[in-house]
Amino acid sequence: MLPKPEVQKKWLYFISGLLWLAVGLFLCMRAFFWLEPLGSSGMLLLILALLASYFVGRWGLARIAFRNLKRLDKKPERICCFAFQPLKSYFIIAIMIVLGITLRRSSLPRPLLGFLYALMGGGLITASFIYFEGGLKQFQKG
Repeated sequence: MLPKPEVQKKWLYFISGLLWLAVGLFLCMRAFFWLEPLGSSGMLLLILALLASYFVGRWGLARIAFRNLKRLDKKPERICCFAFQPLKSYFIIAIMIVLGITLRRSSLPRPLLGFLYALMGGGLITASFIYFEGGLKQFQKG
């Protein structure tokens, strides 16, 4: 049996934040490439989605991030590097990936998909800072 890749718990806050930030940036970039050919109307859609994404991040995804932070706070000081989310969340991530692929292959217009991708991507970026703040607090503790 392979050993668990353990890290200090304080690093899991940053791992979580970086993953949410990376996925959010990926979704926003994809949205940009779908909306950019529309010119100014596409950029307006992108800006509107990113403005609305702040609220998705602060009031929707933030709840998940805070719940994960509380769970991490209760963990021992050394923990498996994949324990930043509960097992249930990995299943949700798999479902979201399949949903994203399905939407991308659907007949939905790219401007609509671009709006949805930017909305979710921006929300993930916004909520990622909750993890970074939690990580900074852990490092300040010692």
